[in-house]
Amino acid sequence: MPRASQPDKDRSVRAASPGGVALVTIAWLLLASFVLAPRAHAQSEDRVMAAFLFNFVRYVEWPKDAFDQRDSPVQLCVLGADDFADVVANTVSGKTVDQRSVHVRAIPDLGAGSDCHMLFIGRDARPSLADAVVALRGRSVFAIADQEGFASDGGIANFFRADNRIRFEINPTTAKNAGLKISSRLLRLAKVVE
Repeated sequence: MPRASQPDKDRSVRAASPGGVALVTIAWLLLASFVLAPRAHAQSEDRVMAAFLFNFVRYVEWPKDAFDQRDSPVQLCVLGADDFADVVANTVSGKTVDQRSVHVRAIPDLGAGSDCHMLFIGRDARPSLADAVVALRGRSVFAIADQEGFASDGGIANFFRADNRIRFEINPTTAKNAGLKISSRLLRLAKVVE
């Protein structure tokens, strides 16, 4: 006579107690907050920096010969930060400054940025920041990096973090040497370096 099979204890499914479900749910939420919080913070910082870039365009004056026509767009290039280029493009989409639209594009190297008016240099950019400073010398390009010290090392501006906020430094001498005029309103908000 066949014996009735008994459930394998390892394969049996038990109903979880309401308290156990709550503990598991809380554990997953805590884990998710630790994993997602840094990413959300980074995305928030990206949006802040993108807004700053647009405002830099508003308060920087390029020489007249930097544009082909009166309504030629401002070319805002991003090097070494393709994901950030998308954030910037979404931030400035449809906005204009003095009848000029702002075009955002990621570039693979400095050679591809010969028509850039503003250049953001991300942390993953190659060549080095020192090489970028040399390559941009004599060009009317507002060069800004996401690395502290870039402005004092010959760049025009850089972002830095202080008191859990994004701040920026500007080197007005380098900007002047590049033929750029920076509004005093922008300089009042910046940490000015030489």
